[in-house]
Amino acid sequence: MDTQKQNAPEITAGPRLRFRHAKAKIFAGVCAAATWVGVVMLVVLLTDVVLDSTGWIYSRVDRDPRMIMHKLQTDPQFVAQVEDKKPSILTGMERKANAKQRRLAKNGIELTEAELDSFRLDYLHNQVSKDSEAFAELETDPTLQERWAIGGTIIQDIIAAFPSRFPSKAGLKSALAGSLWLILFTALFAIPIGVSAAVYLEEYAPKNRLSRFIEVNIANLAGVPSIVYGILGLVVFVRGIQLGRSVLAGALTMCLLILPVIIIAAREAIKAVPDSIRQGAFALGATRWQTVRHHVLPVALPGILTGVILAMSRALGETAPMIMIGALSYVAFVPAGPMDDFTVLPIQIYNWVAMPQQEFHLLAACGIFVLLIFLLLMNSVAIFMRQRAQRNVKW
Repeated sequence: MDTQKQNAPEITAGPRLRFRHAKAKIFAGVCAAATWVGVVMLVVLLTDVVLDSTGWIYSRVDRDPRMIMHKLQTDPQFVAQVEDKKPSILTGMERKANAKQRRLAKNGIELTEAELDSFRLDYLHNQVSKDSEAFAELETDPTLQERWAIGGTIIQDIIAAFPSRFPSKAGLKSALAGSLWLILFTALFAIPIGVSAAVYLEEYAPKNRLSRFIEVNIANLAGVPSIVYGILGLVVFVRGIQLGRSVLAGALTMCLLILPVIIIAAREAIKAVPDSIRQGAFALGATRWQTVRHHVLPVALPGILTGVILAMSRALGETAPMIMIGALSYVAFVPAGPMDDFTVLPIQIYNWVAMPQQEFHLLAACGIFVLLIFLLLMNSVAIFMRQRAQRNVKW
């Protein structure tokens, strides 16, 4: 046996085989490099957003009106410092609170101390925006516990406060509520229409020139710029049907935008269902509707949900259509119904970026961070539903 092994001819790779292996390694290296470039860019984006938003909050803590108000109520040394450097702050606060109290006292209304503190804090907000350098002179010197407490209050106000012309008072409450209304109504219209259209085109429509023409146009519509859908929504829904600048008009416009994506993804998912499942159902006497309802759609549901996730994420992040249909950039109320005016997170972020003050630019980073969290939460729910649907599929 050893002699046979020694006498066996040595097999060596030819030049063409080595060249093919070299090309395969180069291709694998290019794919790995592209993947890492994408990962690095994503990490840089997230890091920039997080640092800008948290940095803005950290830099505001020392001279935030809430911190100053807290120090005035709890630190006698800080009160003495304010009386020495900026006595007008104390006199202005009391003047505003007393004036409000006198006006309401004429109508028999007495303000509590908490309500008076709210008016004093409002005065401080106005003064910070008008004279930030003067407030920078005041050394609050907060403890770590006070920093965390006031920082948490700032984050809470960013989410729970309405937009304002003062950066220290501005929040995302109306934009968050408007985005939620928009996504709910968009899903209500787009998902049933998109999935139904996909089922008809894949399971019922005859394979002729007309159906092929419709399929080609749906694929083309998926690549149309979003501003075109905004113009269409403005002409048809806002002015044509007279819906105005309402949540319903925005939802119908977004429905047009994402319908091609949902239809294409749902068709591909339905097409991927093995024909053996259909044939088995037909062999047992099921009608076409029963086959689609009980066999095809449950198997295709994970793929359909993947398309819905992508489409709804796009709808949440679009700005151009909302600008075209006239979504307001300043809304100090929460929509109470589908016919109310509204704004959305991308519009509010765009409005802050367009402001001349640097603090609004950093506040926009907080808005982007909230938008990303909103997207992640929404996608997480959809992915959970998709995984449950995959577990329920029994081949």
